[in-house]
Amino acid sequence: MRTDEIVYSPYPFLDQRHMVLLKMDIVVNSQQKPPQYNLYVGNNTKRIFSPSSLPKFIQLKLAMINSINKEKWNAFLDSDEFYELDCYLYNNFILHNPEFKHIGWQVSDSIYVIVLNEDELTQLKGTTVDTRKESQIKSQANS
Repeated sequence: MRTDEIVYSPYPFLDQRHMVLLKMDIVVNSQQKPPQYNLYVGNNTKRIFSPSSLPKFIQLKLAMINSINKEKWNAFLDSDEFYELDCYLYNNFILHNPEFKHIGWQVSDSIYVIVLNEDELTQLKGTTVDTRKESQIKSQANS
């Protein structure tokens, strides 16, 4: 899959959740640089993180996904012969691990899908949410 073709991430998923593509780039050179994580968060927007700057909630989900043997994901693994929309067909990946439907899965050696809630996605986009304002709106609506 070519990353210049990524246009759907984040992809809507269930209620108030989104599937976000994460591409892990390994820079191969003599200095052995750490991997770079590219999160595609919408509107042709890519957020780039190092392992130390990657948000904790993404680190946790990646650790859980990587705890499963690659062959258990029914994934494309080494192949580049797939399209972005193939990544979001979660039933193709979680057959052996249905509990990961709300966490994420590994598509290939370098492509992951991470499931995020609305607040996590908003945080990645760099916008803030005033929860007090939302609470007031909900309270007024319930009155």
